[in-house]
Amino acid sequence: MARPNRYQIMDLYRDDIINEFNEINTDVLTLTQIERVLASNRLNWRLPNSTTLQQFLEYLILKKKLLKEVEFGTGSRREKRFLYLKRDINITSLGLSLYPNSYLCHYSAVMFHDLTDEIVKSTYVNHEQTKKTKTNNKLIPQKNIDIAFSKPMRSTNNYLDYNNQRIYIINSQYSNNLGVIERENIRVTDIERTLIDITVRPQYSGGVFEVLNIFKKARGDASVNRIIAYLKKLDFTYPYHQAIGFYLEKAGYKENAIKLIENKFTFENDFYLTYNMENKAYNERWRIYYPMNL
Repeated sequence: MARPNRYQIMDLYRDDIINEFNEINTDVLTLTQIERVLASNRLNWRLPNSTTLQQFLEYLILKKKLLKEVEFGTGSRREKRFLYLKRDINITSLGLSLYPNSYLCHYSAVMFHDLTDEIVKSTYVNHEQTKKTKTNNKLIPQKNIDIAFSKPMRSTNNYLDYNNQRIYIINSQYSNNLGVIERENIRVTDIERTLIDITVRPQYSGGVFEVLNIFKKARGDASVNRIIAYLKKLDFTYPYHQAIGFYLEKAGYKENAIKLIENKFTFENDFYLTYNMENKAYNERWRIYYPMNL
C-alpha cells in the first residue's frame, strides 16, 4: 500500500489543524502566524520535512478552503493577509493585524464606545513609537506655540486602502499602552484616553466640532480623575490640559470636576484648540484660542 502523500496526511489531521487556528483566536492571519503553526506541528502531524509553507497554504486555501487570501494596500506598499474559514473581511481586524500590540484609537475608538452618530468609514490604528528619553525642560516659548498652531496639522501618510476603506496608522508617542483595554478580542483605548487623543489630534476624529459632541456624549461615563492621571503620565510638551478643560466646560461637565483640571496643572502659555484657525475667539479661563462659532 502506497504511503499517503502530504495532502492526504493533512487530511488525517484536519481537525487538529482547525483547532490550532482556533487557538490563535483571530479572523485575520499573517503569513508568520501560519508559518509558526506549520513549524510547531510538523512532527505531530507526521508531515515530511520537505513540506513547504507554500504547500501548506495550497492545502488550506485551494484544497480545503479553510483560508481566503486577501491583498490590500496603497501605492508601493502592499500587504497580504489570510481570512480564517473564509469569513467576511473585518476592516478592524485587518487594521490591527498590521503591527503587533497595535490598538484602535481616535475615531475608531470613538465608534467602539458609541460616542458618535456619524458613520465613520476609515479605521484608525495606533502603533506606538519606541521609548525615548525626554528632556526635563518643559518651558516652551509662546512664539513657538503660535508658529506651530498657525500651520495645518501634520497628518499621517501611513495608510492602506481596502475596498474603498482607508486604514490610518498613527505613530503616537510611547505610552506603554496607557489606557488600552481589550474587549471582544479587540484592543482599544478606553474612553478617557480616547478623549485625550482626539483633543490632541482632532482631525482624526472629525474636527473640533465633532470632538465637542463626543465630550458631550461621554459625560457621565468619563472620569475626569482618570483623564488627569493619564495627562500626568503622558507628560505632553504642549498644554493640552487647557484644551481638555475647555471641552469639559463647553460640554457641561460638573464644575467641581472641571476645577480639578485647574488645580492639578499650571497655565503658563496661551494655547490653541486646533491648528490653522482663521476666525478665532479667546477663552480667558483656559487661556485658549478656539473657532469663533464653536
